[in-house]
Amino acid sequence: MKISKNKTIIILIAILLVFSIGYFIIVNKISYAFSDNYDLNNLYENTIETIKKCATVYGENNLYLFEDEKIIYIKVQDLIDNNLLATNEDGVVTNPLNENTSLNSNVIKIKYEDKKISVEIDS
Repeated sequence: MKISKNKTIIILIAILLVFSIGYFIIVNKISYAFSDNYDLNNLYENTIETIKKCATVYGENNLYLFEDEKIIYIKVQDLIDNNLLATNEDGVVTNPLNENTSLNSNVIKIKYEDKKISVEIDS
């Protein structure tokens, strides 16, 4: 059985069309597996924990601050000013729960007791 040249081109176009449609359907289904599906509350808690760890480092590196008082209060901005905490391009630590608010003015309580630093942050 001999197929003419025009029919061969039509068959190849049909096969290409079927594979193309299948490809786009599969890629569309797979791409949702890589979407940003994270929990904002978890991201907020991670941000607070990062701030606490940076404040602990700040307290450990500045033990002279605890000579008179065992508790000091600083702001997140102090950690930024001492290059202990990374910010966005505007110099702001953004609140993951509300992108329009900043955590820079949050107060951090650093306590030095029994040669150990403990940190609390208002959230």
